[in-house]
Amino acid sequence: MISVIISTHKPEYLESVKVSIEKTIGVPYEIIGIENHARYSICEAYNIGESQANYPYLCFVHEDVLFKTKDWGQRLISIMETDQSIGLIGVAGTKFKSTYPTGSWGQSSFLRKYKRGHVFVSLDGQNEQHIEFDDSKQPKRLEEVVCVDGIFMFTKKEIYKDCKYDDRIFTNFHGYDLDFSFQVFFQSYKVMVCREIELIHMSKGNYTPYFTLANRLIQKKWNSKLPVASKDLGLSNYGLCYYNMGNNFISFVDTLMRKIKRML
Repeated sequence: MISVIISTHKPEYLESVKVSIEKTIGVPYEIIGIENHARYSICEAYNIGESQANYPYLCFVHEDVLFKTKDWGQRLISIMETDQSIGLIGVAGTKFKSTYPTGSWGQSSFLRKYKRGHVFVSLDGQNEQHIEFDDSKQPKRLEEVVCVDGIFMFTKKEIYKDCKYDDRIFTNFHGYDLDFSFQVFFQSYKVMVCREIELIHMSKGNYTPYFTLANRLIQKKWNSKLPVASKDLGLSNYGLCYYNMGNNFISFVDTLMRKIKRML
C-alpha cells in the first residue's frame, strides 16, 4: 500500500530505518532507496524514486530517522481515506508562512504560535530529546498547516502527478519541502500535521549556505502567493499583512545582529 522513498548516502542509516519501518508501518510496503552520494539533488532522487513506486501512497522520509509509532502507515491511510481533501501529511510545520526569505518553515519567534508538531532527537541512539514546536495548551492530533518539514512527507501518487518535486529550481538539499507543500496547498488540497506519528531524528539538521539560498528561491518562486495562512485561521488581508510585517521586521533584526556578531 505504501512506497517509502529514501535518498540515502549512509548504508548504516538505511539499514536502521528499514528495520524500524518493518516493525512499525503495519501495512504492505516497499522501500525504494536511492543511493545519493552527492549524485542527485534530493528533488531528483525523490522523483526517481517515485518513478519506481508501485503503491498508491508515497512516503518521503529522511534516512536518519526511527519510528516510535506502531501501525503508522495504517493510521495515515485511514486519515486520507476518511478525508479525500487531504493531500499531504507531515510531522511538523506551520500555519503561517511569511515573505521573509530565511528561516524555512520555522520563521521567527514572532510566528511561534503558528508552529505545529513535534519530533524526538537522539544524537547517540540512546538519549532522546523531545522537541516541541506547538506551544498551544491542548495540541490537536491532526491540524491544518500551509507547509511541512521534509523529514517526513506522506502523500498520494495521484496527487504527486500534479505536484512533482521541482528539480529544476531546487538543485541541492533544501527548499524542496516548502515548495512541494505549497504545490499541494495551492492545488486546494489540505496540508496537515499529524502528532500521532512520532519520529526519532538522529540529527539536529544541517544548515549550509544552500539553506539560505533555497529560502530565497522559495520567496522568489512563490512571491505572488505569500504571505499565506491556513484557511481555518480565518485571517483577513489586514491580519496577513500584520503578521507578515511583524515576522519580517524581527527576522531582519535577527539577521542583522548575527552579521554584526560575526564582524566583532
